[in-house]
Amino acid sequence: MKITRVAIVIPEGLSGRGGIVRVIAYLTRYIQTHIPDIETHVYRSRYSDNAVLKHLTAPFALAAFAMKCATGRIDVAHLNVAPRGSTLRKQLYQAVAQALGLRTILHLHGSGYDEYYADLPARRQTAVRAFFARADAVVALGDHWKRFMLTELRLPPAKVVEIPNGVPAALPVARAPDATPAIAFLGEVGQRKGVDVLIEALARLKADGLAFTATIAGNGDLDAARAQAGRIGVIDRIALPGWVDEAGADAVLQGADLLVLPSRAENQPVAILEAMARGLPVVATRIGGIPQQVIDGETGLLVEPDNAEQLAQALKTLILSPERRAAYGRAGLQRFEAQFSVAACAERFAELYRSS
Repeated sequence: MKITRVAIVIPEGLSGRGGIVRVIAYLTRYIQTHIPDIETHVYRSRYSDNAVLKHLTAPFALAAFAMKCATGRIDVAHLNVAPRGSTLRKQLYQAVAQALGLRTILHLHGSGYDEYYADLPARRQTAVRAFFARADAVVALGDHWKRFMLTELRLPPAKVVEIPNGVPAALPVARAPDATPAIAFLGEVGQRKGVDVLIEALARLKADGLAFTATIAGNGDLDAARAQAGRIGVIDRIALPGWVDEAGADAVLQGADLLVLPSRAENQPVAILEAMARGLPVVATRIGGIPQQVIDGETGLLVEPDNAEQLAQALKTLILSPERRAAYGRAGLQRFEAQFSVAACAERFAELYRSS
């Protein structure tokens, strides 16, 4: 049996935080268990997330990657790409990998890449297009990003492969219908994920006299979130536990009646898929790849970003209707099983690794 050896590069490896870490953990775990002809090795592209040290340690991470590739034990480099510094670092990884004869796959996962690209000067746009064009294959998470790659990055259709994120199946949430509705948020606490808009929407729900609790789980600017919630009088309804690992995220979702993600920029959020896998309805914003995950009025509700009133109304609709929550949750689970399982994701990547 021919073994294909794959080097997967993400910022802090599997010890890091964020959706891409969860995706790669799920992917490599499934491959190790179910796909014996693929061997994965996960590499860090830096040794710290400190604002200064992440740049200072990047050359050492690149050297470790180059050493492994130079020994001939790697066939494919799977490079995860996000805006700004990630793009610059992955250009170096691509150059090293191709100089050593490896096939390269670029996996675009960072949110707001279209806006990042549009803001670049023409010379930098040309360099980014050349970076993607040099890859043997480029992975898009959904229709929105595939269109971006074809129209803006001008890639040939044969080079772009659409592979949605995949997460494992989970036990469906079983909440008592008369329990106080519990709202869950999973993600970085800050401006990009729209936590400020969420807190404002929760204050409106409280002012309307609705019963609910909310858990806003994730790393980020927790102090600012607490200050805002205290200032507008809704801190008594909100728990801010900080970062939660895989088990902690499952606990948050198992104790929830719905997931909310009011982001201003996204690619294809893993938290939404994890909620769908547990039969939870989703309230989210109509941006990036989210409309391909959440079908408005069928598996959840979509609102415009930066609109606390719309967000509050969508949350209110589901808080007041256990029947609609249950129907959306069932439909979301069916959609997850059909399109976003980790098995389907891993099999597609395995095929790509063998052929790229």
